[in-house]
Formats: sequence, structure tokens, C-alpha cells
Amino acid sequence: MNFKTISVLLAFITAVCAQAPTNQYELKDASNKTCLRADMALSIQVNYTKTNDGSVTFEWALPAHNLTNPGDVTVGGSCEVNGTAQLTLSIPPASTSVSMTFTMEGQDTYLSGVELSYTEDPAIFVNTTTPNNNVTVPKTGLEVFEAPSGQSYKCNNQGSLALDDAGSMLKLANVQVQAFGFNETFGEVTECAADATTPAPGNTTTPASNSTTPAVTTMPMPTTTPVPPTPEPPTQNNYTLTGGDGKVCLMALMALQIEANYTKTDGKTATAKWNVPANPAVSGTCGNNTSTLELKYDGNDSTVMITFTKSGASGLLQDDGKFMASAITLVYTETSARFPDTNNTGTVRTVANTNLTAFEGSVGSSYKCMAEQDVSLTGDVMLIATDVQVQPFGLSDNNFDTAEECPADNEISNIVPIAVGCALAGLVVIVLIAYLIGRRKSHKGYQQV
Repeated sequence: MNFKTISVLLAFITAVCAQAPTNQYELKDASNKTCLRADMALSIQVNYTKTNDGSVTFEWALPAHNLTNPGDVTVGGSCEVNGTAQLTLSIPPASTSVSMTFTMEGQDTYLSGVELSYTEDPAIFVNTTTPNNNVTVPKTGLEVFEAPSGQSYKCNNQGSLALDDAGSMLKLANVQVQAFGFNETFGEVTECAADATTPAPGNTTTPASNSTTPAVTTMPMPTTTPVPPTPEPPTQNNYTLTGGDGKVCLMALMALQIEANYTKTDGKTATAKWNVPANPAVSGTCGNNTSTLELKYDGNDSTVMITFTKSGASGLLQDDGKFMASAITLVYTETSARFPDTNNTGTVRTVANTNLTAFEGSVGSSYKCMAEQDVSLTGDVMLIATDVQVQPFGLSDNNFDTAEECPADNEISNIVPIAVGCALAGLVVIVLIAYLIGRRKSHKGYQQV
């Protein structure tokens, strides 16, 4: 690895760890005249899959770049052709490229498309399951950064631009851009609503004074409202623990999902929901009266720990031959991908309830419940379990013993015979009414004869 490569990687690592700097980008035409100017702080956020850890979030910023010191950013693209201009920013690490397409329609200009491309370089995307995979994320149909032709668009407030449903996004701040009619300096400013000091109803224009200060037009903020991702229904996973004798001492089949409330930057409360992924790191202990099941994911940064206890253990309950999940502990981090617009990015949360009687069954049997069970840990955090079958003590032949079904499953199983019985009863009533009507008509006929 030569000195230049090391320098590029060091610059990239710095970009990962630091906030995005505000950079100046210029695109020149054939006569070396600037045709497009963009000032902005830009960082990129994507999700990728790590070996044994599931999906993780990775974010990096474009390094420092200005007109006199371009650094490691290569600026390319095309000046206006048939109402379209393009700005492309590229850096060597991960072969990262961000291409922005600007469109002029009538007297209006706007950002109409973005394409992000990068390579999952294993030196950067550590433990990726798809090393050197080339990823391209196109986003079309946009109408943001809007400004009249000949004016520049400006927005200092930080915003994000979602590119897909998988968590790929651009984060922007301190934006000022003009893709059409640039003449040595930025034209009059069209300002986003978030930057306006005084809210105004609708779009308002402040007339220019005799000074050189340009007019300002209030426009909507060019960012999508961050919404927590909605996961697919969780899939059932098989978790087993083996004792020192090589036999299975705890077995659990379950699909787990976590729901947590959090505070956004505007002070409002939002709800994040995510699944415990397939194939987490499984560990725990088996005991005579207490057993624990521990699941780690997100690179071992997140944990679900379930403690199973026999009734009567430690004198907590009367011994009636039952077992239950007596405690559940969750550990998770408020990442921006899972908790969009959180006011506590990077905060590690530990939530526990040590006074539970969940998943209750008889010792020597397994507990089974296909219905959804909402286990509240606090007023803001809940573990949602479905398709559950668990036996933490006394398994026979490395498999579940006879299952005891939960009341919710019995209610569901009783619905069919009840419905059939009601239908048959209704049919009997209809037949009886029809018989009585028919008999009455026949009786009247004989009287006439």
C-alpha cells in the first residue's frame, strides 16, 4: 500500500468520524466559465449486512474540498443541455460517487434526480457479507431545491433525502446551489422555509432594496419527513442451549419484535419498531431452577436476555410446578437509521422488567402460543412475541415435551366450532320457518276444497 493510498484511507476514516464539512463545488464549460455552483455539507448513510450481525448502518462524509484546494473530491458532470444539468462528485475510497441531476422546466429549476454508487470495500465495510459488491441506488422524480431560473436555492438547515426503502440517504446542510444562469456569483436567493426568520403564509417575496442584498423567496424545506422504518412480520427462529452433557437443556422457537418510543429533535414522540434478526449470537445458562437465554445482534451492540424461573425458586412464588419468563432485559442503541430524527443519536438504552410471569407453562411440558403476545417492559418499550414454543427445563430426547397451549390459542381454535354451530342453528331456524309457512298454505287450501 503506497503513501497516497494510506493518505486517502486516513482522510476517509476522518470523514467517517467527523461531521461533513461545507464544501464548494464548481463545474466549468468548454470556455472555462463556471456554469454550475454548489456549496454544501454532504454525508452518505447506507445499511449493509455484516457476517453474523445482520444489518448495520454506516455513514461517511465527503472530505474537505474548495475551489483552491480540491482535495480528494473529483468534480464532474455536464452544463445545461436541453434544460438539464448534472453535477457528479467522486472520491476514491469505496469508489463513492454522487450524481445530481438538475432540471429547468419553464421558469423553474429543481433537483430532479440523484444516483449514489459505491463499492463494499471490505477494508471500509468491515465484515460485509458481500465484499467488493458494487451498489447503485438511483432516485428519480424529485422536485426539491426549487428556485426560479437565474436564482440560487439556499438552505442552511440540516435535512435528509431518502433514496430507497433500505435506509440509503443523503444528509445535507448549508446548501446553496445554482445550476442555470450562473454568472460569476450566485444570483438572487430562494430560501427554504426552515431558514426564514418569520414564517409567512404561502410563498412570499421580499422586494429588493437599493442595496446589493438580493431578494429572498420563502420555499418549502427540501427534505422528506423522517419516518421510522416499518419492518416485515418477524420470522420464527430456533434457539437452543446445550448442557455439559451434550444434551439440549433449553429450546425456544419464537419470532421477536421490539417496539420503543423515542423523542425527536422537535420534542415530539415517535415509535420505532424492528425485528430481532435471524441468526443472532445465542448464549445463556441452564440451571435447576433458573435458566437464561441471551440473543446478541447488531454487531453484539444489541441484546435480548430472557430469564426463565421455576415457581418457588428463591421463595418468590409458591411452588406449583410451573415455569415462566420472570425477567426480560433489552439493550439497544438509538441509531439514526432505526430512530430517524432522534434527539439522542448514539445513546445506548438498557430496559428491563424483572417482575414478569410471561410464557408460563408446567415443568416437564413446553409452553406454546402462536398468537401475538405483547410483553411490556416499561411504558415506552415492549417486546412482541409470536409463534412461540419454549421449554427451559427438563427436555426429553433433545426435543419439546407435550405442549400446553396459551388461552389465546384456545380462543382462536374455539372460533371455528362456534361459527359452525351458529351457522347450523341459523339453518335449522330457516328450515323450521319455511316448514311452518308451507304447512299454513297447505292448510288454507284444504279449507277451500
